[in-house]
Order: sequence, then structure tokens, then C-alpha cells
Amino acid sequence: MRRILLSILFLSLTSQLIFGQELFCKIKINDQQVQLTDKSIFRGLEQRLTEFMNNTRWTNEPIATNEKIELNIEIILSGYDVNTYEYRASAIIQSRRPVYGSNYNTTLLSFNDENWDFKYQEQDRLEYQDGQFLGDLSALMGFYAYYVLGLDFDSFALEGGTPYFNKSLQIASLAQQSSGRAGWKPFERSVRTRYNLIDNILNERFRPLRNAYYIYHRKALDQFAKDPFQGRKQIMLALEQVKKVFKISPNTVMLLVFFDAKSDELVNIFKGAEPIEKPKAIELLSEINIANISKYEKIKT
Repeated sequence: MRRILLSILFLSLTSQLIFGQELFCKIKINDQQVQLTDKSIFRGLEQRLTEFMNNTRWTNEPIATNEKIELNIEIILSGYDVNTYEYRASAIIQSRRPVYGSNYNTTLLSFNDENWDFKYQEQDRLEYQDGQFLGDLSALMGFYAYYVLGLDFDSFALEGGTPYFNKSLQIASLAQQSSGRAGWKPFERSVRTRYNLIDNILNERFRPLRNAYYIYHRKALDQFAKDPFQGRKQIMLALEQVKKVFKISPNTVMLLVFFDAKSDELVNIFKGAEPIEKPKAIELLSEINIANISKYEKIKT
């Protein structure tokens, strides 16, 4: 059961919970690079994708309205063929969840998917059916719906997102067999692929990173308002878990994803630390996230 403690509290306060779909998703299609007089097809696609993501029931879990996962997807078009209805695009996928005891939302995923090509006509059906490949576009949307669900559930219970990551894996496996487009296969030019996203998160070697997601969010951020010192202590423990993965595979996509989402937040968290805490945080962060060393130096100020 998702968020057991919160659900018990909620049930004690009211007997009229409103449950519904799991996502609060916003879709934006950036068409600035496409030279087309009538761009209404893109606005229509925005609406259809938004309805698809928000109206599909992705799980059997009871999700209260205020628990919906905030998901933003910006599809950046680089080309559109009016004759073949082929779209060339990339996408930025971001998901956030609330931190309890605060009005703050923390980023769980911030990922630039460089391979978001698909074919779409206005009369095409857009739907998801478990165990079936119904086209690139529905596969892309379904993959990320389940992936962000997996991250969200992992942030509330240790490895709680496994059933949803397995759904993403199923979609990726079907797309490998049926699609032929980039992003679904191993050994592509970039490590930032959907294949690597799902392979890494379910890889036994990288399990400490999933432990880190749970410690960071449930034991640290959700308790931060009560005890900031203990919250930062738990975050350091989470980062030690991240360090285990860094030692195994410093360039794995999951480390990139983790710090894309968390680097700015970590700076803000440790800026408020006691002077004795700051050097340890800077040293650890600079060791496991070399690309952002200059950013972590700001913790001193």
C-alpha cells in the first residue's frame, strides 16, 4: 500500500477521499524549429497527450487527489514531414513530488530524452494496453508514466517502485522488437537512453542508488521540517549509497539523472548547514559528482 502512514492519517480525518488517476501531467510541444503555417495539429496533439496521460488508470493503487504525481513533458520538435506524418523530436521529462511538512516540491526526475521520434496522424488511436505495442508515441508515454511512478513509489518505500519499473521494462522490450527507433536499444551513441534508464534502475549492481532515493526522500526530506540537522545527516547517508554506485560505474546514466535532479537542491540544503557540516558535504559531493564541483563550492557561502 502506497504511503501507508499518510493514508492512515488521511482516513482518520475524513471518510470521503476522492481517488482517481495517478498523474497530473502537463504536455508542451515546442514547435519553434518547424516551419509550418498551420500549427493547429501540434496544439491538438498536446491536448490528446495530456488527456491520455491524465485519464489513463496506470495502477490499481488508491491515489488521493492531493497525491497525484506532477509530471511535465516538453516535446521539442526538430522536424515534421507533412507527407509521411513523421515527427523528429527530443523531450525533457520532469517529475516532482511534495515534501511533507512543507509547501516544497522536490524533483524526482529531470531527463533529456534525445530520441523522441514517432509517427502520428490526427485520426490515430492513442491508448495503452498491457503487453502490447500500439505505436511509438503510446510506448513513449507509457514508458515514462510507469517510470515516474516507480521513482515516486521508491521515494516512499524501499524498492516500492519495482512493479512499475517492470512495466517500463516490458514496454521497452516490446518496443525493441517492434519499433526499430533509437532510444530503446543497448549500445547506442549516447548513454542517455530509455534502455539505460530502465536497465540501470533494475540492475542489482546499482541497487544502492535505489536505497539512496528512499533515504533521501522519506528519511531526510520528509523529516526535514521537524529536524534539519537529522535531515542533513540522512542525506549524507544517502550520498554514501550513491558513492557505492559511483565506484562501480562513475558514468552510469542513473548517476547523471540523480544529480541532474538534485544538485541545485543539495546546494540549498547544505548552505543552511552548520559550519562543521559543510566541508564534509562539499568533499563528498565533489568526489561523486565532478561535473558540478564549482556548484558545490557555493555551499561555503
